[in-house]
Amino acid sequence: MDKLVEYLCIIQARLNSSRLPAKVMLDLAGKTLLERVYESVNKSTKISKIVVATSNKTSDDIIANKLSSLGIECYRGDLNNVLERFYKTSLEYKAKNIVRITADNPLMDGRIIDDLIEVYEKELTDYAMFSNAIYGLSAEVFSANVLLEANKNARNNFDKEHVTPYIKDMFTCHIEDISDIYKIPTLSITVDTLEDYIKMNNFYSLIAKNNEKADIDTFIKYHLKTLQ
Repeated sequence: MDKLVEYLCIIQARLNSSRLPAKVMLDLAGKTLLERVYESVNKSTKISKIVVATSNKTSDDIIANKLSSLGIECYRGDLNNVLERFYKTSLEYKAKNIVRITADNPLMDGRIIDDLIEVYEKELTDYAMFSNAIYGLSAEVFSANVLLEANKNARNNFDKEHVTPYIKDMFTCHIEDISDIYKIPTLSITVDTLEDYIKMNNFYSLIAKNNEKADIDTFIKYHLKTLQ
């Protein structure tokens, strides 16, 4: 029997975003938003493997082709049933546990993912996440077993689109406040609108000019400067 992947990180991505179409392919100082997400997540020391899960529609060929050129693994599944897409990805890669990331959060820090995995293991729970965090500094960790049950018993399209509602309702969950430095829920690092993109592109351009790290700590530093 093949060895299980202890922690499979699945980054969900598609081009047909309603508010900001094709946002995952937008440029942030020389790299796409999707690349920036991957780079941030890849700083985790506890994730075993990272795969991007996109749809099997021709509209998402550009994502698959870009990932192939970068040597990043990609799984393609149903466009609207993201829960099934996650489940089939977990089967393909023989996952034991899943780390769920969305492709619109370029500063989702790998160190925070590691902290969350530690909480998940300590609490012996089916599902874990941090609360009261900077908006977009979010990840979810859950077992492949509960993902199987969710896929089998999804109640409606909402469950299928958002992946974890059934898990959060039906299984043991642990939700813990994030560490104080990141407890700024009024601050957003998600790229969801054109205004969000302009803000994030300005940040990446600035840090490239100043030769600084592209991480959440640097973003907070610049944000605090604007408040002084």
